[in-house]
Amino acid sequence: MKHLIAAVIVTAIAVAVACSSNNGPPGMIVSGPADVHCTLPDGGTQVQPTDFADCHPDGGDVTTIVYGPTLFNAEADDDDCKYHVKFSSSAIYENQDVNFTAMVTRKTDGMPAPVAKTSLEVFLNEMHPAPNSGQKSTENPAGTYKIGPIHFDAPGQWTIRFHIYEECSELLETSPHGHVAFYISVP
Repeated sequence: MKHLIAAVIVTAIAVAVACSSNNGPPGMIVSGPADVHCTLPDGGTQVQPTDFADCHPDGGDVTTIVYGPTLFNAEADDDDCKYHVKFSSSAIYENQDVNFTAMVTRKTDGMPAPVAKTSLEVFLNEMHPAPNSGQKSTENPAGTYKIGPIHFDAPGQWTIRFHIYEECSELLETSPHGHVAFYISVP
C-alpha cells in the first residue's frame, strides 16, 4: 500500500510539473483574412498624410477615441491609414515575459516612422488588462521598436494594440497619432 501511495504522489507531481512547464507549443499570432481597410474600390490605397506641426498634447481634452477592429496576422495598416505596422514576437507562453518587435513605416512614402515611441496596450477583454510588467520601448534602427516585456497572465485570445506617436492628440486629422490592434493566442 505504501508503494502504491508513493507511486500516486510521484505521478501527481510529474503531471503538475508537466502542466506548468512550457514544453507545449507556444502561443501565436492569430491568422485570418488580410486587412484591406485602406484599399480603395479601384484597387488603389488610401493614405492619410500627417503633419508634425499638428503634434500637440491633448491638453486634458476629453475625446472618445474610436478604434478600428482588431486584426488578424502580423501586419496591417493602422486604423487611419497613416502607417503600416509589421511585427514579430518572442515565444508566447502564459506567465512568461514576451517581447515584440514592430517595424512602423509611413504610408505616404514607405519610409520608417522614427521617434514614434511605439507602445503596446494589451488586454484579454475590457475587464482584464495585462498586468504591469515594466514595458519599455527602444528604437533601433529608425522605425523599428523593441517593446516589452509583456506578461500574459491567462490563456485565451488577447488583443495587442500598438500606439504610435501617442503623445500627439487625436483631435486633428493630420496629427501623427496612430494605432492598430492584432489578435494573439496564448495557450
